[in-house]
Amino acid sequence: MPEKKRSMRSDSDAEPVHDHPGLPEMTDTPPRPRPIGGKVVLMPEEPKPDTGKRKRMPTFERGPAGRARREYPDQEAPRRQRGIGMDEEGYVRLRLRVRDGDISVVGAKAVEGPLVEGKVQGALAYEVLLGDARIAGGSVPDVGEQRSFPDPKGKGEMRGHHVTEMRSYDISVRVPKARMTKAAMSRLEIALYRIKEELPDPSIDHMTTQSIGDQFGRQLREVARMKGIRPDRLSDAAGEQVRRAFDLD
Repeated sequence: MPEKKRSMRSDSDAEPVHDHPGLPEMTDTPPRPRPIGGKVVLMPEEPKPDTGKRKRMPTFERGPAGRARREYPDQEAPRRQRGIGMDEEGYVRLRLRVRDGDISVVGAKAVEGPLVEGKVQGALAYEVLLGDARIAGGSVPDVGEQRSFPDPKGKGEMRGHHVTEMRSYDISVRVPKARMTKAAMSRLEIALYRIKEELPDPSIDHMTTQSIGDQFGRQLREVARMKGIRPDRLSDAAGEQVRRAFDLD
Protein backbone atom coordinates (compact mmCIF):
# COMPACT_ATOMS: atom_id res chain seq x y z
CA MET A 1 0.00 0.00 0.00
CA PRO A 2 1.58 3.32 -0.99
CA GLU A 3 2.56 5.68 1.81
CA LYS A 4 0.09 8.46 2.37
CA LYS A 5 1.44 11.75 1.20
CA ARG A 6 1.75 14.29 3.98
CA SER A 7 1.07 17.95 3.41
CA MET A 8 3.10 20.58 5.19
CA ARG A 9 1.30 22.79 7.65
CA SER A 10 2.46 26.13 9.00
CA ASP A 11 -0.19 26.92 11.60
CA SER A 12 0.62 27.03 15.33
CA ASP A 13 -1.25 23.81 16.09
CA ALA A 14 0.64 21.74 13.52
CA GLU A 15 2.25 18.60 14.88
CA PRO A 16 5.99 18.10 14.43
CA VAL A 17 7.10 15.95 11.53
CA HIS A 18 9.38 13.03 12.42
CA ASP A 19 11.47 11.82 9.52
CA HIS A 20 13.25 9.38 11.83
CA PRO A 21 11.01 8.57 14.80
CA GLY A 22 13.76 6.50 16.44
CA LEU A 23 15.99 9.52 17.05
CA PRO A 24 15.57 11.70 20.17
CA GLU A 25 13.67 14.92 19.81
CA MET A 26 15.48 18.26 19.88
CA THR A 27 14.80 20.27 23.02
CA ASP A 28 15.92 23.57 24.52
CA THR A 29 17.91 21.75 27.21
CA PRO A 30 21.69 21.86 26.53
CA PRO A 31 23.27 18.44 25.98
CA ARG A 32 25.13 16.81 28.84
CA PRO A 33 28.93 17.06 28.63
CA ARG A 34 30.68 13.96 27.34
CA PRO A 35 33.43 12.47 29.52
CA ILE A 36 36.96 12.39 28.15
CA GLY A 37 39.11 9.61 29.56
CA GLY A 38 36.40 8.86 32.13
CA LYS A 39 36.35 12.48 33.37
CA VAL A 40 34.23 15.47 32.58
CA VAL A 41 36.55 18.46 32.06
CA LEU A 42 34.97 21.89 31.73
CA MET A 43 36.67 25.18 30.81
CA PRO A 44 36.71 27.50 33.82
CA GLU A 45 34.63 30.64 33.55
CA GLU A 46 37.67 32.74 34.63
CA PRO A 47 40.82 31.02 33.30
CA LYS A 48 44.18 31.74 34.92
CA PRO A 49 46.54 34.14 33.11
CA ASP A 50 49.07 32.62 30.73
CA THR A 51 52.45 32.06 32.41
CA GLY A 52 54.24 30.32 29.54
CA LYS A 53 57.79 31.43 28.73
CA ARG A 54 58.68 29.53 25.55
CA LYS A 55 57.52 29.93 21.97
CA ARG A 56 55.56 33.04 22.76
CA MET A 57 54.33 35.41 20.03
CA PRO A 58 56.16 38.75 20.34
CA THR A 59 54.11 41.64 21.62
CA PHE A 60 53.33 44.58 19.38
CA GLU A 61 51.96 48.06 19.84
CA ARG A 62 48.46 48.90 18.79
CA GLY A 63 47.44 52.07 17.10
CA PRO A 64 44.10 53.87 17.17
CA ALA A 65 40.94 51.77 17.28
CA GLY A 66 42.93 48.73 18.38
CA ARG A 67 44.60 48.25 15.01
CA ALA A 68 48.18 47.01 14.86
CA ARG A 69 50.65 49.79 14.03
CA ARG A 70 53.42 48.74 11.70
CA GLU A 71 55.55 50.69 9.30
CA TYR A 72 55.77 49.46 5.70
CA PRO A 73 58.07 50.82 2.98
CA ASP A 74 56.56 52.68 0.04
CA GLN A 75 55.63 50.49 -2.89
CA GLU A 76 57.98 50.62 -5.84
CA ALA A 77 57.60 49.42 -9.38
CA PRO A 78 59.63 46.30 -10.16
CA ARG A 79 63.04 47.10 -11.53
CA ARG A 80 63.66 46.12 -15.12
CA GLN A 81 66.93 45.65 -16.86
CA ARG A 82 67.34 48.69 -19.02
CA GLY A 83 68.21 48.11 -22.64
CA ILE A 84 67.88 49.49 -26.15
CA GLY A 85 64.51 51.07 -26.85
CA MET A 86 63.43 51.35 -23.18
CA ASP A 87 63.63 55.11 -22.62
CA GLU A 88 61.33 56.12 -19.77
CA GLU A 89 60.78 59.66 -21.09
CA GLY A 90 58.33 58.53 -23.75
CA TYR A 91 58.59 58.12 -27.48
CA VAL A 92 57.26 59.57 -30.71
CA ARG A 93 55.02 57.68 -33.07
CA LEU A 94 56.08 58.68 -36.58
CA ARG A 95 53.59 58.26 -39.39
CA LEU A 96 55.48 57.33 -42.55
CA ARG A 97 54.41 56.94 -46.17
CA VAL A 98 56.21 54.31 -48.23
CA ARG A 99 56.09 54.62 -51.99
CA ASP A 100 58.27 52.81 -54.53
CA GLY A 101 61.07 52.26 -52.03
CA ASP A 102 61.05 55.84 -50.67
CA ILE A 103 59.96 56.83 -47.14
CA SER A 104 58.57 60.23 -46.17
CA VAL A 105 57.23 61.60 -42.87
CA VAL A 106 53.55 62.59 -42.93
CA GLY A 107 52.87 63.01 -39.19
CA ALA A 108 54.17 62.64 -35.63
CA LYS A 109 52.69 62.32 -32.14
CA ALA A 110 54.38 62.16 -28.73
CA VAL A 111 53.37 59.26 -26.48
CA GLU A 112 54.02 58.94 -22.73
CA GLY A 113 55.46 55.77 -21.22
CA PRO A 114 58.46 53.53 -21.87
CA LEU A 115 59.27 52.28 -25.34
CA VAL A 116 59.78 48.51 -25.37
CA GLU A 117 60.75 46.71 -28.55
CA GLY A 118 58.51 43.93 -29.77
CA LYS A 119 59.21 40.91 -31.94
CA VAL A 120 60.14 40.57 -35.60
CA GLN A 121 57.03 38.89 -36.96
CA GLY A 122 54.20 39.50 -39.39
CA ALA A 123 54.66 41.02 -42.85
CA LEU A 124 57.06 43.91 -42.24
CA ALA A 125 59.71 44.90 -39.69
CA TYR A 126 61.48 48.19 -39.09
CA GLU A 127 64.43 49.54 -37.18
CA VAL A 128 65.57 53.03 -36.23
CA LEU A 129 69.32 53.63 -36.46
CA LEU A 130 71.45 56.45 -35.12
CA GLY A 131 74.75 56.07 -36.87
CA ASP A 132 75.49 52.35 -36.82
CA ALA A 133 73.55 51.71 -33.60
CA ARG A 134 69.95 50.54 -33.41
CA ILE A 135 67.86 52.59 -30.98
CA ALA A 136 64.45 51.07 -31.71
CA GLY A 137 62.82 48.33 -33.75
CA GLY A 138 59.71 46.26 -34.13
CA SER A 139 57.10 44.88 -36.48
CA VAL A 140 54.44 46.47 -38.65
CA PRO A 141 50.96 44.95 -39.04
CA ASP A 142 49.96 43.23 -42.26
CA VAL A 143 50.24 46.21 -44.60
CA GLY A 144 51.90 46.83 -47.92
CA GLU A 145 50.16 43.87 -49.54
CA GLN A 146 47.04 43.52 -51.62
CA ARG A 147 45.40 40.11 -51.42
CA SER A 148 43.00 38.74 -54.01
CA PHE A 149 40.75 35.70 -53.92
CA PRO A 150 40.08 34.61 -57.52
CA ASP A 151 37.90 31.73 -58.58
CA PRO A 152 39.36 28.52 -57.07
CA LYS A 153 38.14 26.67 -60.16
CA GLY A 154 39.83 29.09 -62.53
CA LYS A 155 42.74 28.25 -64.74
CA GLY A 156 46.19 29.79 -65.00
CA GLU A 157 46.44 33.19 -63.29
CA MET A 158 42.81 33.04 -62.21
CA ARG A 159 43.44 30.10 -59.88
CA GLY A 160 44.68 30.25 -56.29
CA HIS A 161 45.49 33.00 -53.78
CA HIS A 162 47.45 36.01 -55.05
CA VAL A 163 49.45 38.55 -53.01
CA THR A 164 50.65 41.77 -54.66
CA GLU A 165 52.89 44.36 -53.00
CA MET A 166 51.26 47.80 -52.99
CA ARG A 167 53.15 50.75 -54.44
CA SER A 168 52.11 53.12 -51.64
CA TYR A 169 51.02 52.57 -48.02
CA ASP A 170 51.32 54.21 -44.57
CA ILE A 171 52.98 52.73 -41.49
CA SER A 172 53.78 53.86 -37.94
CA VAL A 173 57.16 53.47 -36.22
CA ARG A 174 58.24 54.41 -32.70
CA VAL A 175 61.32 56.52 -31.98
CA PRO A 176 62.81 57.22 -28.49
CA LYS A 177 62.13 60.83 -27.64
CA ALA A 178 65.02 61.49 -25.25
CA ARG A 179 67.68 60.70 -27.86
CA MET A 180 66.47 63.09 -30.51
CA THR A 181 68.01 66.51 -31.08
CA LYS A 182 68.14 68.54 -34.28
CA ALA A 183 71.64 67.25 -34.95
CA ALA A 184 70.66 63.65 -34.20
CA MET A 185 67.63 63.78 -36.47
CA SER A 186 69.79 64.63 -39.45
CA ARG A 187 71.73 61.37 -38.85
CA LEU A 188 68.65 59.25 -38.14
CA GLU A 189 67.90 56.30 -40.44
CA ILE A 190 64.74 54.22 -40.65
CA ALA A 191 64.93 50.91 -42.49
CA LEU A 192 61.91 48.84 -43.51
CA TYR A 193 62.18 45.10 -44.16
CA ARG A 194 59.86 42.48 -45.55
CA ILE A 195 59.91 39.26 -43.54
CA LYS A 196 60.55 36.48 -46.06
CA GLU A 197 60.33 33.55 -43.65
CA GLU A 198 59.56 32.89 -40.01
CA LEU A 199 62.43 33.55 -37.64
CA PRO A 200 63.58 30.78 -35.27
CA ASP A 201 63.64 33.36 -32.45
CA PRO A 202 61.77 36.56 -33.35
CA SER A 203 62.73 38.39 -30.13
CA ILE A 204 64.94 41.44 -30.59
CA ASP A 205 68.05 41.46 -28.42
CA HIS A 206 67.34 44.49 -26.21
CA MET A 207 70.85 44.63 -24.78
CA THR A 208 72.70 45.17 -28.05
CA THR A 209 72.62 47.92 -30.65
CA GLN A 210 73.23 45.56 -33.54
CA SER A 211 71.01 46.11 -36.57
CA ILE A 212 68.20 43.59 -36.97
CA GLY A 213 69.06 43.61 -40.64
CA ASP A 214 72.42 42.13 -39.66
CA GLN A 215 70.91 39.78 -37.07
CA PHE A 216 68.29 38.32 -39.42
CA GLY A 217 69.82 38.96 -42.84
CA ARG A 218 68.66 35.67 -44.33
CA GLN A 219 65.03 36.07 -43.25
CA LEU A 220 64.63 39.79 -44.09
CA ARG A 221 64.67 41.76 -47.33
CA GLU A 222 65.08 45.54 -47.23
CA VAL A 223 62.31 47.33 -49.11
CA ALA A 224 62.87 50.99 -48.16
CA ARG A 225 65.20 53.26 -46.17
CA MET A 226 65.02 56.89 -45.09
CA LYS A 227 68.16 58.82 -44.13
CA GLY A 228 67.72 61.89 -41.94
CA ILE A 229 64.67 63.92 -40.98
CA ARG A 230 64.63 67.66 -41.71
CA PRO A 231 61.44 69.23 -40.29
CA ASP A 232 61.96 72.35 -42.46
CA ARG A 233 61.79 70.17 -45.60
CA LEU A 234 58.51 68.50 -44.66
CA SER A 235 55.03 69.81 -45.31
CA ASP A 236 53.95 72.59 -42.95
CA ALA A 237 51.64 70.27 -40.99
CA ALA A 238 54.12 67.37 -40.75
CA GLY A 239 57.05 69.65 -39.88
CA GLU A 240 55.08 71.30 -37.08
CA GLN A 241 54.03 67.92 -35.66
CA VAL A 242 57.63 66.66 -35.69
CA ARG A 243 58.98 69.77 -33.93
CA ARG A 244 56.23 69.66 -31.31
CA ALA A 245 56.51 65.89 -30.72
CA PHE A 246 60.31 65.98 -30.24
CA ASP A 247 60.31 69.36 -28.41
CA LEU A 248 62.67 70.85 -31.00
CA ASP A 249 61.40 74.44 -30.76
